Amino acid sequence: MNIDAFDLNLLKALVAIYEERQITAAADRLGITQPGLSHILSRLRATFADELFVRRGGGMVPTAMAEDLYARVRPGLRQLQAGIAAPDAFRPETLERTFVLGMNDYGASVILPVLIRRMAKAAPKVRLKTRHYAHGTQFSDLRDGSIDVSVSVAGEHPGWVNSELLFREEAKVVADAANPLLGGKMTLKKYTACPHVIMAPDGGERNWVDDHLADLGVSRTVQHAVPHFHAIPAIIRGSSMISTLPARIAETLGRDAGISVYPLPFRAEAHQVVQLWPRRQDRDPVHRWLRREVRECLQ
Repeated sequence: MNIDAFDLNLLKALVAIYEERQITAAADRLGITQPGLSHILSRLRATFADELFVRRGGGMVPTAMAEDLYARVRPGLRQLQAGIAAPDAFRPETLERTFVLGMNDYGASVILPVLIRRMAKAAPKVRLKTRHYAHGTQFSDLRDGSIDVSVSVAGEHPGWVNSELLFREEAKVVADAANPLLGGKMTLKKYTACPHVIMAPDGGERNWVDDHLADLGVSRTVQHAVPHFHAIPAIIRGSSMISTLPARIAETLGRDAGISVYPLPFRAEAHQVVQLWPRRQDRDPVHRWLRREVRECLQ
């Protein structure tokens, strides 16, 4: 392939189809007709000798070749677009772009609803998508540009990543209001006597709570591990099981009839919730705006 003669519009089309997963939506995003985009897709297929996208379930599913091309092309295309844009060309109200945010269902429950409402006013043409990550597994996708920003509990991160503190989050305990082992009151002895349900996307059987309990010379029984916070109320209801959750999630679940919320029966530092992004995006005006929107929606 002669790279000097390569049409960058082909790459823009590939990115649009990959992110939208529909020809019609991608064509609208690019401001061209559906037949026009279909013609471009044919050129892409001929150029790379691969189907790139196959129709399935009403959408376009990328092939392995398309996945690889997107991972390599997307970051560079963004930098090129930012580099040739006039400094004052960025206006949120006219921005047409899809941002992908990395977060677990904590972020999707606490942050995403507020951010979506802000975007509806400030940048109505912006679309938000999320990808679910267990803690510490998002860095390869941050590096290749598959996600724009990741919201996570603070921890070690690579040197090419920047972080910003968003807020601090304490923990609380949720239980069935009629839990027979609690009697309406939470103590450390009762806490360790109850079987526990934890949120563990990776299927792990322990988390930070177990480290704190070990320092106190006690332990607990983790009965079940589930991948989502919102599966927990149905599991603990009508049982002696309890769960330790971020306070904002616990208080939301505590609005359900029959679920009680208790303070943690031991001292623990609040977790720091941060947003993470590649350092190469530090000065990109659109990316800076996105990070500011994430930050300010939590004030």
